[in-house]
Amino acid sequence: MIHRLEPKDYAKIKTLLSPDNVNDLTIHAIINGTNRGAIYVDDVEKPRTALVDQIGVISIFLGDAANEVFTADLGAFIEGELRRHTTESCGGTHFLAVVPDEAWEEAVTKAISHREVETDWEYYYEFNPEQFQARKISYRPLLEGYHLKRIDAGVIENDPDNILIEVIEEFYHSVDDFLRWGVGFCVCKGNTIVSACLSCCVHEHEHEISVETYEEADMNKGFATLACTAYMEHCMEHGLTPHWTTLETNEESVRLAAKLGFEPKEKCKILEFEY
Repeated sequence: MIHRLEPKDYAKIKTLLSPDNVNDLTIHAIINGTNRGAIYVDDVEKPRTALVDQIGVISIFLGDAANEVFTADLGAFIEGELRRHTTESCGGTHFLAVVPDEAWEEAVTKAISHREVETDWEYYYEFNPEQFQARKISYRPLLEGYHLKRIDAGVIENDPDNILIEVIEEFYHSVDDFLRWGVGFCVCKGNTIVSACLSCCVHEHEHEISVETYEEADMNKGFATLACTAYMEHCMEHGLTPHWTTLETNEESVRLAAKLGFEPKEKCKILEFEY
């Protein structure tokens, strides 16, 4: 049987973490309550197996993949409680999971075998400050009529389309939590947010990046690059470590990562289907 842990008990799964776990940042951010998420386990007292759900974003499996107490109910759990929670919390329409090894790939594939599953690879990047400094001299300057701003309460409140609130509330419990823990920069035209780069996940000095340009007409004009540049410079000045994670099939994100001096470090397989 699979049980949902109370937030006060999230730390119980720390014993399942291994030194080489590439999702440590996300997992610790959810355990600590910095970012939104839910944790499900086989045993609420002494868990051997866990699913850490970054709600509406990705599910991460930990621990013993051969634990039948957990895996026997996994298919029904994904179609039932996990689906309901995803839909009710954020209107999510997909199951997306990272499987850290072959044992977990086999267990999850079996649980969702009735579904038409797509596969991908999640790439985990490491920031190289020297590469960033060498490459940023080639970035295009900001177009006339646009402004680069630090994301603060005023920028969020004056955003006429509430884009930033929607993005922030996907990852954080509140805007105040983002302003307390996160960092962000955006390119604006007036008060309209054109492109933004912000911390979507935070644990201590480690910051995962979310970046997006919101209208197709504004893409390929260097806006995301410049928002990210301001973000990277802030991280370097304040002793923060930026992290970049993206799907292999997201070619624009892969190119932007390289342009900003990120270098691929690890990869994990992704399983996905639409509910």
